[in-house]
Amino acid sequence: MDEMSKLREWRADAPTPDRARLAPGRRRLLDAAGTRKRRRLPAPGDWRVVSGAVAAGVTAVALLSTSLGGGPGDGTGTPAADGDVRTAQPLVPQARASDLLRKAATVVAADSVPQPQSGDWVYVREVRVGGSEPDVSESWFEYADPEFEDWNEGDDHSPREGFEYLAALPEDPDAVLQKARWFYPEDGDRPDTEDPGAGRSDTELAAWNFGSLGLLAGTVPNHPRGQARVYEAMATIPGLRVADTTVMDPAGRRALAFYLGDEVDADDGPFRDELLIDPETYTYLGTRYIATEDTDQSRYGPAAEEGDVVAGTAVLSTALVDDDGERP
Repeated sequence: MDEMSKLREWRADAPTPDRARLAPGRRRLLDAAGTRKRRRLPAPGDWRVVSGAVAAGVTAVALLSTSLGGGPGDGTGTPAADGDVRTAQPLVPQARASDLLRKAATVVAADSVPQPQSGDWVYVREVRVGGSEPDVSESWFEYADPEFEDWNEGDDHSPREGFEYLAALPEDPDAVLQKARWFYPEDGDRPDTEDPGAGRSDTELAAWNFGSLGLLAGTVPNHPRGQARVYEAMATIPGLRVADTTVMDPAGRRALAFYLGDEVDADDGPFRDELLIDPETYTYLGTRYIATEDTDQSRYGPAAEEGDVVAGTAVLSTALVDDDGERP
């Protein structure tokens, strides 16, 4: 019996969740089982982990905060104060998720536009938490990889497809939501309609919109105008919240944490998916999957105390390089 068969048997009685929210965990499991070629970009969001990952320890993440740097936020990383992963700094009290995202859109839209070429490779350095120790990895991906274009591998898009899709996003937020759902559909196959979410209620669409926009936000290389339109569209999702204080990402940097309120995302028990953005540059930092209360082991993760980071990913640095294996 292979790993995926064991996993399916273990959680056979669990309801089937929305695929857009499960996509990152699904991809990681497939990679671990050796069933996918590692020539596509890593999934930029890890907000739904269905394997029995061990909650990340506070000490392990605190160590990362003092030893890792080179992130997209400030270039050096921001250590967690006093080694505490829960150390937070207050936001402006009246700040709301939609206001912050619209401000973020204005800021990132002014960033310089990368100029990738068909022969380039994309370098990604990231850290993942969700086991006994954090895992720091480096990966290289062919920018224009035809194997991961034109839906040859479902919604595992090449860096070129992601970059060009971002660049072509329209101004209208509703149209961006529609295009995000098309690019990251629930079943992973190319949709047979331009709007695969037609007929769904706002509540039903919220998680799909949040998940698909989160994946687009983590596109590498990232197109500033497209990123701005992703933020503007995300600002319209009903039930979207931002944490009252900044949090620490898996690399120990300060981050704004965006998530869906319980009235929208009430089927995940005492856990919460968070999209993390730099509070100064508003660039994408990564994701966290945290426990919102003390809980025993569930189908989504192990026993955890309130505030524990059960899983997460932080992008430390990205770059365009000339060849596979070359570092910036």
